[in-house]
Amino acid sequence: MGPVSLDVARKPWEKWVDGEVDRSMWAWTKALMLLVLGITMLALLAEPLIHSVQNVSNSATIPSFFVSFILVPLATNARAAVTAIQTASQRKERTTSLTFSEIYDGVFMNNVLGFSVLLAVVYFRGLVWHFTAELLVVFIVCIVMGTAAGFRSKFPVWTSIASYLLYPLSLIFVYVFADFQ
Repeated sequence: MGPVSLDVARKPWEKWVDGEVDRSMWAWTKALMLLVLGITMLALLAEPLIHSVQNVSNSATIPSFFVSFILVPLATNARAAVTAIQTASQRKERTTSLTFSEIYDGVFMNNVLGFSVLLAVVYFRGLVWHFTAELLVVFIVCIVMGTAAGFRSKFPVWTSIASYLLYPLSLIFVYVFADFQ
């Protein structure tokens, strides 16, 4: 047996053909089917999650804004954050760069997926839209993160600080922009 090559950039679900990701029509179809399945699951489970967040908020006498925008994101992303910190602690340039890339990817994908589900719920249920400030902030964060991750393959340390500062800054933006509505 020859030497085993481990590529840190490879994700477990990617199929490699001659050193490249499988971009066949079946791979695209499978990806779209999984995306639709995920959006459907989110749409079906959104209401129970909302009720659970409201119940936790009422039981703990914590404002629902704090639970929704601080505790829930921390809880859902805690495992990824711990893994990212452990990987970055190896102090290798390549693994640290890939860790930051995963963080940027997670921020971008969470916002885009969350926004698409929210828009679908608003549209299909005929709800009134009162989220202009929040939408603007999500859009700003997505543009900043997408631009940062789209043009670089290696990330200096200052980009991680900037990305972490976008979270409290986005909460401040929501507060400020909400006054203009």
